[in-house]
Amino acid sequence: MAAGKRRRKSLSVAAPFWIFAAAAILLLPPSTPAQGQAAGPSCDEDGQRNSGDTDASSSGPQCWEGTLQAHAQGNIYNDTADGEFKFTAADDDTVTGTAHIRMSHAPATMPGGCIFTRSQDPEEFDVTIDGRRNADRFELNFGTALATYTITTKCQGHSGTGSVPGMDAFMGGSDVVLRDSPLHGGPAKVPAEDGSTTLHGSLGGENRATATIQITCKRGCILPRAAD
Repeated sequence: MAAGKRRRKSLSVAAPFWIFAAAAILLLPPSTPAQGQAAGPSCDEDGQRNSGDTDASSSGPQCWEGTLQAHAQGNIYNDTADGEFKFTAADDDTVTGTAHIRMSHAPATMPGGCIFTRSQDPEEFDVTIDGRRNADRFELNFGTALATYTITTKCQGHSGTGSVPGMDAFMGGSDVVLRDSPLHGGPAKVPAEDGSTTLHGSLGGENRATATIQITCKRGCILPRAAD
């Protein structure tokens, strides 16, 4: 009888996580499998930068490099994403690129004192970038990869480990402000000039996300014209 009570208690404590995980799988947008590790993307060569020069792209597409530092906390997440990326902007203002992301995780405490420690496979992955240039800013949409989550739960009188496949590898990495979809606040909007931009977002409640994006012109860029 005591064993039966312990089992029921264990299931009731674990229920919020498994409900959340199932919902996350159902809400996951179409994704491509995570790719293997690769060197950080970069432009082929440096080139002259142009301010207000509409002919700057005649020698090829504008090329920009950047870094990403993001953090998301709430529910079972307390995760950080670091990455490097490259994108080009074509004459029609469309943007294409790639990003190489590395995830790390810290314990997260849920109401009631349960502590969740999460890892994922893979922890490093590549995603695509698309979007467009809209006047003097870029709208960057970071893509999706898939990962298997492993979560260790420690509660008073209970602990356990479970795995959930097919999850969004970027979910804990502030994708709420980096991706354009009905569930997110993206795409990431950054000025089309050298500099750093910090974005903030929320999925509601105590779920908070930030992402700091720094971009640098590397070749043929059309920069905003300086004010007279």
